[in-house]
Amino acid sequence: MVIGCGALVLGGPIGVSLVANLIRQRGFGKRSLRLLVVGGIVASGAIFLFGGPAFHRLFPPPHDPVLASGRGLDLRGSWFWLAARAGGALTFAIALAYGVDLGRLRRSRQAARQTNATR
Repeated sequence: MVIGCGALVLGGPIGVSLVANLIRQRGFGKRSLRLLVVGGIVASGAIFLFGGPAFHRLFPPPHDPVLASGRGLDLRGSWFWLAARAGGALTFAIALAYGVDLGRLRRSRQAARQTNATR
């Protein structure tokens, strides 16, 4: 359960970071930057909405007769839902942050090329 929650929280942000660093190493244009931001937002929405139910189906909590009879509050599966919400929010924030950072880097590279071309 801890591994599943960790995957939900850290999977999206690590994926977005790896793609952003790959774009940073290569010459990138406006299209790749936009695709990174849009892809990160779509991924964060998918994690936010579908991550919790998917992990709850993949790793169901074990059957407990006391909780199944309705004599207790069963919160064991709620960790997946909370982790999915945190992972979606973190992925969204990192996608926007990398988009802003890569946009500034692209503009500074363009400015450096223009000053080198005029010399």
